[in-house]
Amino acid sequence: MTDIQELLKRYELFIGFTDDMLSKIIHLCQVRVYEPDSIIIEQQSSPINFYLIKDGTVDVITKLNVDGRIREMVIVTLGAGQSFGEMGLVDSGLRSATVKASALSELVVVNSREFLDLCEKDTDIGYRVMRNIAADLSFKIRYQNLIY
Repeated sequence: MTDIQELLKRYELFIGFTDDMLSKIIHLCQVRVYEPDSIIIEQQSSPINFYLIKDGTVDVITKLNVDGRIREMVIVTLGAGQSFGEMGLVDSGLRSATVKASALSELVVVNSREFLDLCEKDTDIGYRVMRNIAADLSFKIRYQNLIY
């Protein structure tokens, strides 16, 4: 078993995956290092990859119009064990936020198209990942409802 395969087991996106399933996914993974303040995803760009944070932190930033001025606001800071960009697996809409490395960050990068091709070939992988994305969205919506 590879280090990447062991790493994938820690992410919610891959809950319930067998070692055989994970071994198919590791071939799609690249590890990249981002320096602090490096832009990883630009708001309004097309979804090309999704990312798993191996080490470091990233800020998810949106641009808001406040009194006629465009301002950037950090929505959330994500760290090791978290992922971002996976909504590009669900639809092909433009990115809703910018993601920037807030510290030296090591990320596992997965090309969305290649991953979706794998999901079409292995429908068990496709079903499980979409179920996990749906569970994550459900949690986030319920959490937001509790806040407001």
